[in-house]
Amino acid sequence: MVFEGITRKQAFLTHLAISMAIFFVLLYFIIFKWFPSYYFHIDGGYRGIATIFFVDVVLGPGLTLLVFKPGKPSLKFDMSVIVILQIVALSWGIKSIYSERPALTVFYDGKFSCMNFSEVSEFNLKRLLIKDEKPPLLAVLPRPNTHKEYQDMMLEAFRHGSAEIYVFSEKLLPMDVVGTTQVMNYRLDVANNFTGHEADIEKYRKIWSEYLEKNPDAPQKYLYYPLSCRYNKVLAVFDPESSEIVDYVPVYTERAESRIELGFTPEELEEFEQYKKMQNNSD
Repeated sequence: MVFEGITRKQAFLTHLAISMAIFFVLLYFIIFKWFPSYYFHIDGGYRGIATIFFVDVVLGPGLTLLVFKPGKPSLKFDMSVIVILQIVALSWGIKSIYSERPALTVFYDGKFSCMNFSEVSEFNLKRLLIKDEKPPLLAVLPRPNTHKEYQDMMLEAFRHGSAEIYVFSEKLLPMDVVGTTQVMNYRLDVANNFTGHEADIEKYRKIWSEYLEKNPDAPQKYLYYPLSCRYNKVLAVFDPESSEIVDYVPVYTERAESRIELGFTPEELEEFEQYKKMQNNSD
């Protein structure tokens, strides 16, 4: 018999050892492949580990400890059910985490936003690749040049019940020289733009001061923009030389402001001129 001479403790420890081996393999992929760098901390890495730990390390061995009884007539059937249940749960967990791994971070209108693979399934990511780069990628959605175009994009996104970065994916640019220039058109006075409750702002000021003390040359080398991901909102540290987000500061601010003002279409200018004439005539 398969389980002859095996005690409950031995069965539990064996199942636990196998489950832990699988867990550490998946742990490697979560930390270094699926949620690399800062994404691990702010876009679901911890949640992914918790999910895998529960369905792999807790569920299977826990059921074995609960069900296993030497000499039990239905033991073989019971253990088969436990193994199948664990495989199904683990498969679901892996599929869920894999589909939610970060795929793209888009800069638009003064802030970065994270997007996972399930959200960009219809995007053409290949055209955003630079050389041998692999996801997660950085991209830019250029801001329109005029007030009318800006408002039209907002209304179109509102009609879709989404944000502009999802609706206008065909306009995305890779984070190359052109894309980086788009980002560099924005500047943020970090110290005066923290957002949140009064207690949060006070905490952010302290964190920001400590960051500047440890990195006195950083403000001259890097640019700073709010970064919003699924599980956290932080301040991205953007290096314009490498066109990458190299770090983050655990504070959150308002959007950065563009140094280039929106223009007016000929129609808007004509309307404005007519408005001025009406004002002059009324005077």
